[in-house]
Amino acid sequence: MAYTFTFPDVGEGIHEGTIIKWKIKEGDIVEADQALVEIETDKAVVEIPSPKAGKILKCVGKEGQIINVGDVLVEIEEKK
Repeated sequence: MAYTFTFPDVGEGIHEGTIIKWKIKEGDIVEADQALVEIETDKAVVEIPSPKAGKILKCVGKEGQIINVGDVLVEIEEKK
């Protein structure tokens, strides 16, 4: 079953960010807390960690694209 991970609220009233660099690609196996993507907000560049271990099924968004809190970042097939 796929887990859909959305861009979390990183605090400080941030509502959107720009995808700077993907640290993973579709098909990669990731561990929980592994960095998935760098996102630039109006306050800082933050690395967003994976909430789950598993296989990346889909990366949503391209580098340079603006995303909003709550937008889908990745779909992960969870480890069993």
